[in-house]
Amino acid sequence: MIEWHKGRAAPWGVKTFRIRLQNSFYGCDFHAILADMSLRIDGLLLQREDGVRLLGPLDLSLAPGERLGLVGESGSGKSLLVQALFGVLPPGVIHSGGSLSAFGIPLDVPGPRRDAVRGARLAWVPQEPRQALSPLLPLAAHLTLLPGLHRDESPRVALARLAPLLSRLGLPADSAFLDRFPHQLSGGQRQRLCLAMALSCDPDLLILDEPTTALDPLAQRAFLDLVLDLQRERGLGFLWITHDLALASLACDRLLVLYGGSPLEAGPASELLSTPRHPYTARLVEAARRQPSLESGFLPAPEDRPAGCPYGPRCAFRQDSCATWGPWRDHPEAGLRCEHPLQIPN
Repeated sequence: MIEWHKGRAAPWGVKTFRIRLQNSFYGCDFHAILADMSLRIDGLLLQREDGVRLLGPLDLSLAPGERLGLVGESGSGKSLLVQALFGVLPPGVIHSGGSLSAFGIPLDVPGPRRDAVRGARLAWVPQEPRQALSPLLPLAAHLTLLPGLHRDESPRVALARLAPLLSRLGLPADSAFLDRFPHQLSGGQRQRLCLAMALSCDPDLLILDEPTTALDPLAQRAFLDLVLDLQRERGLGFLWITHDLALASLACDRLLVLYGGSPLEAGPASELLSTPRHPYTARLVEAARRQPSLESGFLPAPEDRPAGCPYGPRCAFRQDSCATWGPWRDHPEAGLRCEHPLQIPN
C-alpha cells in the first residue's frame, strides 16, 4: 500500500512528496524510480589510508516511512556508515568508492545543497549524548541551534514551536529547565534531548546510532515506544543501528546484517529472525536467545580478515569454496551472500 503526502516547501528545488512503503516490492527496482525520496548508498567503500578495507562495498536504500535496522557486532562498520553520511569520518579513514545521496542530493559532494539536507531533512541521534552535547551550552542553545541554521528562526520562535514536541518527549519547556546544562540531566533526559534536537527541523529521515546503549532496560523500552509513536505520527523513515536483535525485532520492518564491514544477509525482520539463512545471522539469533553454541572466536582486526567470507574462520559450515565468496544472491533488500546458506525447513 502506498500513501502519498503533499510535502512542505523544499529548499533548492527538491521534490517533497513522501512515500510510505508498507510492503516490500521485491523483484523490481522500485527505489530507482523514487531515488530522490530515498537514502541511497551505492557501492560505498571506506578504507584506511593504507588501503585496508573497513566497510563495503555496500548498497542500501531507504524511503521515508521505512524502518530499517542495521545489525552486527562491534567492529562491523555500522557507526562508520553514519559518520560517512554526515561527513565526520575519523582521521585516517577515507571514502574511496561508491556514492551516498539523500533525496537525490549527493552527500559526498560538498556544497550548499548538501548542507541544506544534513541536520534538516536527514537527522542523527548519536550513540553517546555526552559526546554530542556541549557542557558549556544550556539546553535552550542546543535546541535552537539547528532551527536557527536551517529555518532562520530566532531562539524565542524556535522554542515556542518546539514546546509541544518537548512535552511529547517528557521534557519541560519552562526556562528553569531550559537554562540547565547537560550535566544536570539524567541519562534518559539527555537521550531525549538529543532526539528533540534531531527532530527540531521536522526531518524526513532519522538515523539512530545505538541510542539506547547507555539506558537501563525500562528506559530503553520507553525510548523505543516513544520513537515508534513519533515515527507513526510524523511518517518518519529511520535507520536504526544496533547490536540488539530483540530491540531490532520490535523497532524495524527490515534488517541488514553486517559482519567485518561486509553485508551478509537482508530481509523482512520477522522472516530473517525466524528463518535465517546465513550462519552468522543464525548465530546472532542463537546468542539473543541465550542458546549454547560450539562456535568460538572473535572478529579479526581489519588487516587480518581472511579472503572470502569474513565470517569463515568462525563458521561451522565453512568449506574451501568460501574463500572465493560469490556475489550477493536474490534481491538487494531480501537476499544474502553465502556459498553454503542454511536450508529453510519446509
